[in-house]
Amino acid sequence: MKISVALIDDEPFALVRIKKLLQVDEEIQIIGEASGVEDAVKVMKFKRPEIIFLDVKMPDGTGFDILTRLDPDYKPYVIFITAFDNYALKAFEYNAIDYVLKPFENSRFFKVVERAKEFITLSRSSRITEQISALINQEDNVPYEDEKCQIKIIERGWDIFIDHQDILMIESNGNYSKIHSGNKFYLYKKTMKELESELNNSEFLRIHRSYIINLNLIKEIKYLGKNEYAFEMMNSSKITSGRSFSSKIKSYLSFKIGSK
Repeated sequence: MKISVALIDDEPFALVRIKKLLQVDEEIQIIGEASGVEDAVKVMKFKRPEIIFLDVKMPDGTGFDILTRLDPDYKPYVIFITAFDNYALKAFEYNAIDYVLKPFENSRFFKVVERAKEFITLSRSSRITEQISALINQEDNVPYEDEKCQIKIIERGWDIFIDHQDILMIESNGNYSKIHSGNKFYLYKKTMKELESELNNSEFLRIHRSYIINLNLIKEIKYLGKNEYAFEMMNSSKITSGRSFSSKIKSYLSFKIGSK
């Protein structure tokens, strides 16, 4: 996901230079520009960029006038780029992450951009972790109770019936699958693909080419970055998801968080 940026400066040459410097970074997407307070407020309101490169003085006011008019729940990362060095203290009172004086070297600018990107990455990871924690602890996350949903396993001549709600996870084992239940596992003569199609997808999720987990028996989820998640199950076993399954995991988390 790209990092959204807005440029607020009344100097055309400054806007052009900043834009060119940002365009070399594939992680950055410029979604708005403005040369005055009123236009900038509109950009902030309707586009809500994550990072703002902001000049101090403009024809119809100052960069601080823009910041005071932002929605209370909207807190972008602000980088002041200005020719005036006497506003630095005030800028940091507005939680600016940096204050760059014109004229500036390209190396100084790129250093600031990298610092801002680090802030964004940490912020996004923190939000995901908070959402996951809320999801795991929500009161309506109840076990699947249909006792008719069972897997029949024949072991040493005995028929063993395992309720779906008692399956902790399923692990790939060639043409077989390992059904983990309690402190035991059972070999089952079906592939992961077959089981995935048979299980209730609101109760089970394939997070790796080798693992399907019971969503009701998750103890904790952590986002590791780079489209990987760490799942800790109720028996304290830990599984790291496969990157190719990240879209399924994100869809599940988005659905659950959205239905709270």
